[in-house]
Amino acid sequence: MRLVTYMQTRHQISRRTFVTLVKEGCVTVNGKKISSYTQEVVTGDQVKIKAPNFAIEEVIKEAQKESTIILLNKPVGYVASKSDPHNKTIYEILPSKYTNYYYIWRLDKNSHGLLLLTDDPALVNEYEHPKFDIEKEYIVEIDQELDAKDIQRILSGIKDEDEMLRAIKITKHKKPYHYLITLNEGKKRHIRRMFKSIGYRVMDLERIREGKYSLGDLKVGEWKII
Repeated sequence: MRLVTYMQTRHQISRRTFVTLVKEGCVTVNGKKISSYTQEVVTGDQVKIKAPNFAIEEVIKEAQKESTIILLNKPVGYVASKSDPHNKTIYEILPSKYTNYYYIWRLDKNSHGLLLLTDDPALVNEYEHPKFDIEKEYIVEIDQELDAKDIQRILSGIKDEDEMLRAIKITKHKKPYHYLITLNEGKKRHIRRMFKSIGYRVMDLERIREGKYSLGDLKVGEWKII
């Protein structure tokens, strides 16, 4: 288990804060300063963090805990958020014991489909960090047939709000105006912004895959643990 995961789970120390503590030489394992936030620990290792705002000294327990992943078919109308005074959240679908689970890649309120949740913060980082190049696949319905030149524009990249938005693959789906689109990054409202920039309107957006996990026959509003 990575020490950063242990600290996130047990002490709610953010990954960014932990990285800073490591860089400043504030973290030791078994008496030795560590040089990387990816440091692995096992049960019995002694960890010490000494900094102006942190004073932690303990022996690692249950460091080999296995990650749990939930597959949820998010309905339209729900937001990926811990709390929202104006909208229903995905945690209202799940039993209360999963309130502390982290979601991997948001789906906006008007989109539906596969949403992964986990109790392992390191897994969230692994999926969401660009360097890991994890793919996401969607079925997207737009308001008209997609022009061939616009397909190339999407594959090459479209600049919107100082960000470059692109897809790595587009294929025609069996239904009219429907397309299978694959991304390997996840900027805010990525697909909707991409199409809007070139004059198309997204009518429906469903995510069907995140990395190796697929939606399969999971019905809207249903979830399962893997």
